[in-house]
Order: sequence, then structure tokens, then C-alpha cells
Amino acid sequence: MKHLRFLDSHQLRDHTFPRHGEKKFGEAVQLISKLEDLNSKDFRYVIVGIMEDIGVRANLGKPGCAQTFQYLLSPLCNIQVNRFLDASNIALGPVLDFKELMDEVRNLDQNRAADLQRLREVTAQIDESVSALMEAIAKAGKIPIVIGGGHNNSYGIIKGISQARKSDIDVLNIDPHADYRALEGRHSGNGFSYAREEGYLGRYAVFGMHESYNNQDILEKFRASADLYYLTYDELLTFSTEERDRLFKDALRWLGPGPIGLELDMDSITGFPVSALNASGFTMRQARTLVKTAAALASPYYFHLAEGAPALATNATEAELSAKAMVYLITDFIKSHQAEA
Repeated sequence: MKHLRFLDSHQLRDHTFPRHGEKKFGEAVQLISKLEDLNSKDFRYVIVGIMEDIGVRANLGKPGCAQTFQYLLSPLCNIQVNRFLDASNIALGPVLDFKELMDEVRNLDQNRAADLQRLREVTAQIDESVSALMEAIAKAGKIPIVIGGGHNNSYGIIKGISQARKSDIDVLNIDPHADYRALEGRHSGNGFSYAREEGYLGRYAVFGMHESYNNQDILEKFRASADLYYLTYDELLTFSTEERDRLFKDALRWLGPGPIGLELDMDSITGFPVSALNASGFTMRQARTLVKTAAALASPYYFHLAEGAPALATNATEAELSAKAMVYLITDFIKSHQAEA
């Protein structure tokens, strides 16, 4: 599979700092060294890195989310393995590393029509690798937790899992943007519209969408379809915490009783370096609660953390906090998901 690479034990040791009498995640997590390990090794969750920000550029956005997985490794490898977290049930890797394509398009200007078109063509190439890997993971009965890259990768994830299951899948997206833009060539703003157009996405709900950052065409499409639903962040401001939690559970019920795909765009959370900064969004505590609730109640097929960009941090402390925040969200998902299994 093109662009696929695997972590080895030496890389893991470089990111793990052992301490006598303790067990760190990097010492206990399983490693995948070949695709066949998906079927031959005994684990339930696989943490996958996607290293690209071409799809964000193809959406006229700000690059910076390509290195998220690398920023994540040290804080992830050094969390404690204890009665709250069984790392032996988790595998780390593989990684889809699109450095070759990133280098190819590095000097393209997204403000030039021809260059923008090329960025969108390359994003479609990325789709093929993402969907092939997700299909392999889903066929092996594993739960992918996908880190990094732009939200364009929602399309490849949904397509791959849909093909493995031979049916469309329903998805909940916690995001200021519906990412349901026109079918104008692939980019980070139309992963869900392409997935639905091609029959991979069934029902689709957006929770916490921002009224000022979604165009009228998107709103009309949601209004016209019984399979599309949103609740805006602006509306949620008028509700208490208890009412907001109830509305989130209502959105999960609207999607139906079966498992869903779970998406969280890091720009739904205020205060972290991301591809599109959010001046008014969920707190980290609120985001963790939403992830824990969805993981427990909806038995997701996958969890996708998109567009976090520690590389855009203004200092090292901010970058570290961003990476640690994503580690919390990953472990929240796993703990709540396996508790419900």
C-alpha cells in the first residue's frame, strides 16, 4: 500500500521515558509491523496517523496539521498504564505519510486556479490510500482512531469502512463547519458531501455548527434532506449544561440505534492551534464529555480527530498542551468505548 509506513520499537523507545515501578503506554502498547498484523494480533483499537495538510490547502485553508501525529507520540507514550487503561488492547501505527506528495505540491499557490485544481487532484489521490487502509482495518474487526491530516480524510475513512461493511454508515461530526461544500474537487470542506453523493454516508449530524461559518447552500441542503441534521453552537448558548447534554443524546438517537462514525474537528474547541481558529467554541471539558458520551452510547466504528495543528503553536508550551489535549480525547474514547462493549 503506497505511502504506508510502520513504527518500530526503537522509535517507540525514543518517545518513552521509563520509570521504575511504573508501566508507560509506550512500553505496553502493541506495534503493527505489517498489514497482516491486523488479523494475526489480538487487540481492539488501532491508532493511525495521517500526515498531510494538502486537503486543507485545497480548501483555501491554512496548512499545519501534517505533523500532528508526530507531536502526539511523546505525550501518548508516557501516560500511565493502570487499571483505568489497558494498553495491551491497543496497537500503534500504521502511518500514512504523504511527504512525497507534500513535496510535490509544496510550491503551488492555492490562490491560482490551476494550482488549486492540482491540489484537489492530489487530495483525491490521498483519498485512495486512506480508504484502502480503513477498509483493511474494518475488515479485521478493529476500531481505528485516526489522528492528523485535514478533515478531507473523513471521506476516505467513511468510504473504507462503508466498503468493508458493505453498507453506508451514519456519522456524527462535532465541528463548527459542516464540511458539506459543493462537489468542486476534493478538499477538506467537502468530505461529507462527497461521501454522501457516492453512497458511503447515510445519516449525517453536525453538533456545534457555527451559524456564521456555513454558507446558505449548505444550510439549504440540510433543510431539504431528512437524512441531514445540525444543531448550532449559537443555539446551544441558550441552554444549560444539562439541556445541552440532552440535546447531544437526542442527536445520537436521531442517527439511529446502530454504531456510527465519530468525528471531532479540533477547531470546535477554543484555545488550541488548529487549521481554523475558533474564538468561541467548546471548552476542553465539554469536548471530553461529548466524546465520552458518544463512545459509550453509540459504539462508534471509528474516531477521527481532525485538523489539530500543534505545529502552528506560538510556543513550545502551547504545542505540548495541544498534543496532550488530543491524548485525553483518545483515552476518553477508548475507556468509554470499551466500558460499553
